[in-house]
Amino acid sequence: MPSTTRSRRGGISYVGLSSIAAAASGYLVLIVAAHSLAPAENANFLAFWGVLLGLFGVLTGLMTEATRAVKSRSMNPALHHGTGAPVLLLSVLIGAAAAILVAATSPWWMPVLVPNASPLLWLGIALAVLLYAGHVGLAGATSGLERWGTYSALSATEALLRLAAIAGAALLAGGLAGLEFGALAGTVVWLFFAAFSTGGRAGLRARADVGTRAYLVRCTFAIATAAASAVLITGFPAVIKIAADPADFAKAAPLLLAVSLTRAPIMIPLQAFQGVAMTALIHSSRPAHRVLAKPFLAIAGLGIVGGVLAAVVGPYIMLIFGPGYKLDGWLLGALTVDAAFLAMLTLTGTAAMALGRHGLYLSGWLVATVASTLALLLPLPLAQTVVVSLSAGPILGALVHASGVLAIGTKTTSIPSIDEGSRRR
Repeated sequence: MPSTTRSRRGGISYVGLSSIAAAASGYLVLIVAAHSLAPAENANFLAFWGVLLGLFGVLTGLMTEATRAVKSRSMNPALHHGTGAPVLLLSVLIGAAAAILVAATSPWWMPVLVPNASPLLWLGIALAVLLYAGHVGLAGATSGLERWGTYSALSATEALLRLAAIAGAALLAGGLAGLEFGALAGTVVWLFFAAFSTGGRAGLRARADVGTRAYLVRCTFAIATAAASAVLITGFPAVIKIAADPADFAKAAPLLLAVSLTRAPIMIPLQAFQGVAMTALIHSSRPAHRVLAKPFLAIAGLGIVGGVLAAVVGPYIMLIFGPGYKLDGWLLGALTVDAAFLAMLTLTGTAAMALGRHGLYLSGWLVATVASTLALLLPLPLAQTVVVSLSAGPILGALVHASGVLAIGTKTTSIPSIDEGSRRR
């Protein structure tokens, strides 16, 4: 119906606006940190930022699976009267388990990745993990229900509240610790939406296309994949900190900042539209590779054009952060092209997930993560090592995904991995 089409287009425009808000917020956080902290402190903040977003990135697997499961259930009338797993409740329970694990293991890894952080920050991160699990569970459920207005508002509000808290900490001269605690603030937003928003309450009631046991198994696959992807997408500064010489890392703030800046224009909108891409793939009767052909070419073109622009004007943009953040144009251009490779990996992974091929989805990201991590051990200058790492891993992982998706050839609107026994549980 035309009204349905207009509604869907309007919803997708909301997603676009929310992705712009999230991207702008991310940029402003980096600007605030660069101007309120000394370069060595900012390097530590960027490592903390990588740890936090890496942990959040692991949990985004719950959102991906929730989107797929809720959408699959909505398209199969036979499932409407069956017992499906409660998506948001299980997301929170998984988050609670993850928070306990983070809190229990913090004494071993936190002092390495976030030096001089107080145990109170360790507990704050654990609490943020618990709350963020609820956030991604609700976001995935509303995405699967195609409640794009709620999904968009939830994403944008979370990013804006985090920015406001960090900016407030900077204005009050809170230092590194103030900015770190401010970064945890946005995780409470979903509680408001679940209580007071019509779309949020619908997400609160959403159920999966299978029973609890099968859904938890699928979430395990999704989380394992998200853990691998988080290393490359959000946690990469922390990985560099582990692999790099401490003296080199102390001077790496400009490089770490450049990695975030060059990938944000491609990756933040793509991550926001992942739910849209997932539902489009499930809706379509065409093979997945045909559905994604145009977005894939668009990303390739954006990577080439963006790489040239980054090489020409990027060095001047970096000066916004201060005179200590000078970088060569070739490096900024190469990192932008690397961001396009990462986007291609994300897109091919989305296709595998939409087809219900959780094993293929995990395999591609594992190959990418292992390859990128090993590349960091090359005996090259740090900047060159990072460029090689961020190209080799995503290219190899995308090839794994693409070969599997092409082998499948065609798909049906029902997800192949639904099992009847689990549906009855």
